[in-house]
Amino acid sequence: MRLLISCLAILLGSLPARAVDNINLPGSDYVSFDAPSPQSCRNSCGGESRCQAWTWVKPGIQGPSGRCWLKDREPAIQRNTCCHSGSRDNITQRDMVAEDRINRPGQDINNFEVRGWQECQSACLGAQQCGSWTYVRPGVQGPRARCWLKHDVARPIADGNTISGVKFRPRSVRID
Repeated sequence: MRLLISCLAILLGSLPARAVDNINLPGSDYVSFDAPSPQSCRNSCGGESRCQAWTWVKPGIQGPSGRCWLKDREPAIQRNTCCHSGSRDNITQRDMVAEDRINRPGQDINNFEVRGWQECQSACLGAQQCGSWTYVRPGVQGPRARCWLKHDVARPIADGNTISGVKFRPRSVRID
């Protein structure tokens, strides 16, 4: 059993920013919310300094949608077909990719017209108070595309009219 846990720990630590399928990290949760994909759950963790690990529970297990659990400690690894999980240690700025067909509604600090989603992403990266962003495709909120900057990591929902992203935040360091 120890050998299995050790192998799983090595595997989990060696896969950069990807979810490890059939792995659960139960416990140490500080928040949970519906999330359409493992990527949107992982990105949420990468944008919150408090997050040390995450687990995305597959749709149909804890309700009709996928469910994201962010953790303030990294729990022990358990094999379970319910989930995708990952450690915060494996999330870097480079891994924070845009999420097509994901909206992160609410927590708005500003909105403006843009020519493309990359312009929206750059605006968020350049604004200290921005934690996440949503690009709304042209024709949805007017003839031109619109960018919405958020003051925190807004929770993800599926939406075919949007592209969203989260600004990477370094993880906090526990002192105890």
